[in-house]
Amino acid sequence: MEAIGATSAFLYYLYLYTDLLKPPVTDCLNPVKYSPHTLINTTPLTSDTTLFRFRTNRPRFDSDTEKHIDEIIAQGVWSIDIKDHLVQTYRTYTPVDYKIGEVDDERGLREGYCDFVVKRYANGSLSRFLHNTRVGDQVEMRGPHVSWPYKANTYRRVYMVAGGTGITPMVQLIKRAIADPSDSTKFSLLYGSTTEDDILCREQLDAIAEQVPERLAIEYLVDQGPATVARVGRPDTKSVGRLVEGFDQTKDVVLVCGPDAMMHAVSGTRPIGPAQGPLRGVLRDLGLAPHSVFKF
Repeated sequence: MEAIGATSAFLYYLYLYTDLLKPPVTDCLNPVKYSPHTLINTTPLTSDTTLFRFRTNRPRFDSDTEKHIDEIIAQGVWSIDIKDHLVQTYRTYTPVDYKIGEVDDERGLREGYCDFVVKRYANGSLSRFLHNTRVGDQVEMRGPHVSWPYKANTYRRVYMVAGGTGITPMVQLIKRAIADPSDSTKFSLLYGSTTEDDILCREQLDAIAEQVPERLAIEYLVDQGPATVARVGRPDTKSVGRLVEGFDQTKDVVLVCGPDAMMHAVSGTRPIGPAQGPLRGVLRDLGLAPHSVFKF
């Protein structure tokens, strides 16, 4: 009987203080290999753009992998590779939100999620794949990866030119910096959309700008009216020049992200791979130096 009691006590200890007797934790991020993640919710944002929420769990006790993930996220703007397993191709997306909940002792994990804003393109195989994914389906992901290194107070002001879903790295960075009480960096955003109904993440952006108007200034542009909060127009010499007025090459930086036509006009497109490509377009015409501009 004593042996049975000792065994029971040992098993209870393993259950309570370790996860050896619990099912393996699934839906976990991994920076070096693809792992399946469950789609838990979708929210239509516009007629062709949807917010996808995927499960991203963590074990109750962090391994070296989880510590590495935290180190990557702490380095700046980060992204995730999402794979279409049907044709074995992938595309990189920047999350606009990432949360990890409290420990669930019964299951031995911390349940979390990651939000992606994705526009459906007629010729975009990955965007079509995601928009055809149903809640409960699993999609393979790899990451996080650092897209752009950022440390608090490195810059006096970060200027941003974004179009469409190119707003996603800007939203991630703004939310990160504003939430850091040690960071005093200011942000100026010029964001272009087709119409006011197509302005993505507007509620979040407006709420931040209202909360800390001294830290975040926003100008919305739309291709076509009616317009009540935006100017009708596109990022051109006039609007971008208005944005970067007072720009200091030694203290400030400009970030650009958007569809190819906008990138071509504002900064020149970025080639595939780590290279930025030559600075062209409006920002070059305004006299900015290549080292002062980063293209996502």
